[in-house]
Amino acid sequence: MVIPAMDYINEVFTTGMLNQQCFDPAIRSAVGLIKNTLNKYYLLTDSSKVYHITMVLHPRYKLDYFKQAKWQAEWINTAHELVHATYRSSYTPHHIQDDIEHSLDLEACEGEACSTNIFDNLPCLNKFKPVHERDKLDSYLVPGMEDIAPGDVLKWWHDQHSKYPQLSHMALNYLTILGTSHFFIHLSC
Repeated sequence: MVIPAMDYINEVFTTGMLNQQCFDPAIRSAVGLIKNTLNKYYLLTDSSKVYHITMVLHPRYKLDYFKQAKWQAEWINTAHELVHATYRSSYTPHHIQDDIEHSLDLEACEGEACSTNIFDNLPCLNKFKPVHERDKLDSYLVPGMEDIAPGDVLKWWHDQHSKYPQLSHMALNYLTILGTSHFFIHLSC
C-alpha cells in the first residue's frame, strides 16, 4: 500500500537528513529535495477519497494503522466518516424505518400468566422490541487489524463475503482499482 510505504520512506529520509556524521552535506541536501518532492505528491492522497477508503478497507490497516502511526485525529475521523458515507449511500440495502425492524417481544409473556385465549394476552402483543441491524462496517472495524499476509487482501475479502456481503463488494471494488501509472503504461504499449 502506498501510504505505509510513504510513511516509511519519509521516516528514513527524515532520520537520514539528521545524521550529519554519516552523510555529506550534499547528500543530506539531495535527500531533503527528494523528500520534499515525494511529500508534494504524498499530500495529494489527502484529496483522494479512494486512498481513504482503500486504507480503511484493507484488513491489515483499517483505522488502527493511522492511530498507531499517530496521524491527526481529524484525518482519521474524516476517513471513518467517508467510508461510512460511501458504504451507506452505495452498498447497504435501503430499508424502511432506517434499518430498524420491529419484532414481537415474545419474552414479554414470560413470568406472566399467559392464557390460551389471545384476547387475554393483548398487552403482550403491544410490547415491541426494536432490533437494530448491526452495521457491518462497524463490526468489521471493531476487532482492529487482521493478521493476514500482505498479498492476501483480496482473498481475505472473498473469504469474508458471507459475513460481510455488501462490505466485501465495496472492498473488492475499491481494492482492485488500478493505479493511474499502471493505466498509462498499458496505454503506451
